[in-house]
Amino acid sequence: MKNTWTLVEHRAVKVTDKYYDEALHIDVKNMLTLDADRLLAGFRETAAIIAGMDDEAKKKLMKGKERYGGGWENSLIGGHTLGHYITALAQAVGNPGLTEAEKKDVDARLDYILDALMECQKLTEGSQYEGYIFGSDFPTKEFSDNVLLQFDNVEKGLSDLFTQAWVPWYTMHKILTGLNAAFIIARKETALKLANNLGHWIAKRTEGWSEETNKTVLSIEYGGMNDCLYELFVINRELKEKGSALAIEDLKRIFDAAHRFDETELFEKILSGKENVLDNTHANTTIPKFIGALARYEADTSQAKYLEYAESFFDMVVSKHTYVTGGNSENEHFGKDYVLDAERTHVNNETCNTYNMLKFARRLFAVTGKKKYLDYSERTLINAIMASQNHETGFTTYFQPMATGYHKVFNTLDGNFWCCTGTGYENFTKLQRGIYYRAAGKMLVSIYLASELTTDDYKLIQECGLTKSEQVKIIITPNQGKNIEDDLWLRIPEWVADMPRITLNGKDVDAGVHQEEKDFIVISKEILSSGGELVLELPMGLHYENLPDGKTTYAFLYGPYLLSARLGTAKMKTKSHGVQVSVPAERAVESDEIKLTDAGSVDDFLSNIERYLVKRQDEMEFDLKGTDHNLVFTTHYNQYRECYGIYWKF
Repeated sequence: MKNTWTLVEHRAVKVTDKYYDEALHIDVKNMLTLDADRLLAGFRETAAIIAGMDDEAKKKLMKGKERYGGGWENSLIGGHTLGHYITALAQAVGNPGLTEAEKKDVDARLDYILDALMECQKLTEGSQYEGYIFGSDFPTKEFSDNVLLQFDNVEKGLSDLFTQAWVPWYTMHKILTGLNAAFIIARKETALKLANNLGHWIAKRTEGWSEETNKTVLSIEYGGMNDCLYELFVINRELKEKGSALAIEDLKRIFDAAHRFDETELFEKILSGKENVLDNTHANTTIPKFIGALARYEADTSQAKYLEYAESFFDMVVSKHTYVTGGNSENEHFGKDYVLDAERTHVNNETCNTYNMLKFARRLFAVTGKKKYLDYSERTLINAIMASQNHETGFTTYFQPMATGYHKVFNTLDGNFWCCTGTGYENFTKLQRGIYYRAAGKMLVSIYLASELTTDDYKLIQECGLTKSEQVKIIITPNQGKNIEDDLWLRIPEWVADMPRITLNGKDVDAGVHQEEKDFIVISKEILSSGGELVLELPMGLHYENLPDGKTTYAFLYGPYLLSARLGTAKMKTKSHGVQVSVPAERAVESDEIKLTDAGSVDDFLSNIERYLVKRQDEMEFDLKGTDHNLVFTTHYNQYRECYGIYWKF
């Protein structure tokens, strides 16, 4: 392990970039507009049935509210949204970008939900379901000792999303992860009590599995149950070191329960590097399993094989299955290795996959120190996560088409509770995550984004806007009576057109370049001890990428920004797809082929790209010249009003 880095604490970073700040506030506004009682209705109904309440008592507990009827909340996956919602609220509570009024509101909303879930959990005391909370269960609506939970049906191999069971462990992962986040980020003791009680129920459940039953459970989507249980284990282990009352045997039970969800047969299959091993694999089922493998290594670093599993899978997805945005998949599935151009459709890049891969990359960097994970993180944050939001409504995407000519389709406020709706709430309450990392005696600036970092010893302010200037200003001010005791590490982006230049207080800095790959500029604490103003020049330019099975198919970037062509609003129609998902129905163009009229060859065109894709002065608008198409390209992240084209065949 090269380095052990940690993400700087959530509360220590405030994003000041105007576009990102707006994205945060509109997300929080939408979350607070939702009715918490309707999101809680399924949990209250389940608890009422367990407690044997009559209809009148159940109605009172539910406050006369029913589950939301749109999207997936009125199905056997109901309750998944509340798990994401709790995580997003916790992140909002700890986000210094909110106003005091917003903080008060999100904190009150989180407390209300946690208290309501505790009321539900208490209703299970003394029953066979003690500790259990869930948002959509007991399909028969009749309670008896032999009632069939979805979990029972899954153990029997029964999975029918309309009648018997859908993916209850997937939903449970969202719930437990939310409770963990509410404790870790928002410091809610109630959340930890809920999580530990639920963890005991889960542990008891898994302890009753035979080897055959365990395999049956793992054959049905279970999210990242290993991830959230290892996380709960680490939370309690750290508290145990501080005198927590949780018994050692209970810690072991949680750890062992997590391991029940480690699909080692799959892990070994991926590690083998076999050709096309991911073909026709459901992407969002698979990615969290490997985040869970990484979680086992994070919980116990002697388990180095699990880090190998995680790194092998990540590399396989990025090198063989990923588009220029950082996203992956077609119609939720991986295809054959290196087959991407042939699978560009209107249902690429499920946003949940991107959310999970970004989380995965940040955690892999923390334990390995490998810069490639940071490069992936920056690209994906800007060109997939920021590109998933309608910046006027705050609503988010399920898919992001890679076929040229389609448009993005967004959820609605209370009618599309898709999986990507939940991860969408999370994405925009944690935009400060991943900008800064810390290690012993080191502070790393990973992403160049206007923000403020506050530590015990100093304040660091980034002033920048790479769509307007190549210059990044970093102002470091020690607190009164303090010196800066950290070396400052600055990531050298993969996209720079030349080596960055850096000055301190107007003079060139004697900075080191770390590692053979020239990954980071390092400025020593001796130079920075009294603070000052650093100016970093990051030379930007046009560059391009093609696809392994599309040698004449190209996408263009300017610095870190993916560019896409504006294709108008005339063909912005939607249709239904899959289970209550909306997708674009028509293409704005019949073909994505472009003929060159000026350059002698495609190679000539590309080698002189700045002559043919011409940037307008002081704008992020680029005019395509020397072709039979009159196209204007712009930054893809804010293409939400019209159809677009990323990839073009020349």
